[in-house]
Amino acid sequence: MDKGTFEIGQLFGKRFILISLIYFIIGTTWMGPLGTIIPGPPGEAGTVYDTAHWHVVFVGFIAFFLLGVLYYVAPRLGGRDMYSKMLSTIHFWGSNILFPIAVILFAWIPFAYEAVLNSPTFNIAAIPSTLMTVYLLVLIIMFVGIGLQGVMAYNVFMTLRASKTA
Repeated sequence: MDKGTFEIGQLFGKRFILISLIYFIIGTTWMGPLGTIIPGPPGEAGTVYDTAHWHVVFVGFIAFFLLGVLYYVAPRLGGRDMYSKMLSTIHFWGSNILFPIAVILFAWIPFAYEAVLNSPTFNIAAIPSTLMTVYLLVLIIMFVGIGLQGVMAYNVFMTLRASKTA
């Protein structure tokens, strides 16, 4: 690869920006209006759908767009292409597989467990084991997602560390 081609950074920058636009369309033209037309279960559990909507807009659109910019700009600041195409691939596909699963779970929980979550006699012992399994799955996805951001941070750090201008 010739110095200055920045193929990996450009590829993953474009990928993250394009996927962020898809999340923007889903979050603003589908989830937002759907949430006002069919607001979900009444009571506190209905706010879980709002969590899904805001995650799609803020994480799916804004954060993924910024990741695209970071992948595009970091190689140019470092004076070389991204440190690792494999790490970039793991970050991109891991994020775009786990994130939609988490959002679907956020939106599904209030509808599937409305009676339990809105019960006036709600207590932690009344939570069905299936709901606890879903919460555990969301927690696992969250920690793997944090790990994926660590992979990205390491990749960017190593790209910038190799800079001859530093």
